This record gives sequence, structure tokens and C-alpha cells, in this order.
Amino acid sequence: MKLDDFMQEIGENTIETETIRQIARMVSEMVKRRKLLGLIQEEVSKRAGLSQAQIARLENSSQVPRVDTLMKVAIALGMNIELKEMDEQAAAVNR
Repeated sequence: MKLDDFMQEIGENTIETETIRQIARMVSEMVKRRKLLGLIQEEVSKRAGLSQAQIARLENSSQVPRVDTLMKVAIALGMNIELKEMDEQAAAVNR
């Protein structure tokens, strides 16, 4: 199932929706970083120990990525994935 289809199916203001939004933000930052470093998907895939097709699927949001995939790509790009407190408004949506 594609992310857009999934988002329509689950509706707005759910924890699933916020999860997808956060993943999309992470992936967007990873793509920006890859381009800033002047890397092609193949180079990132080699660094991360993944296939180029996996990197393409991640960047094209064709499926919800696994956490370990996100971590491998982030590390390959010299990035961290951190946890931080949500603001009150975002946290209230998920209660």
C-alpha cells in the first residue's frame, strides 16, 4: 500500500497520521542531506548496506520504512535520529 493511500484510509488526527508525518519529515531531511553531500542513491545504498531499490523506495515514499532502514540510511549520511518532546498541541492530538 502506498503512503498516500494509507493516509487517506486512516484519516486525520490519529497517532498513525502523526507517525507518517514524522517519517515523511525524516525521509525528506535524508534526501536533502544526500543531495547536499552530492551522493547518488547507489552510493548511499553501499554505505548503508542496502540495495539501491530500497533507497529509491524510501525516497519515493512507496512504503512505510522499517526503523532499522531509517537508521542505516541516517548513519550512512552522517545523521542521527533523536527523540524529543512534542509540543503541547501535537501531544494533545495523540491523547
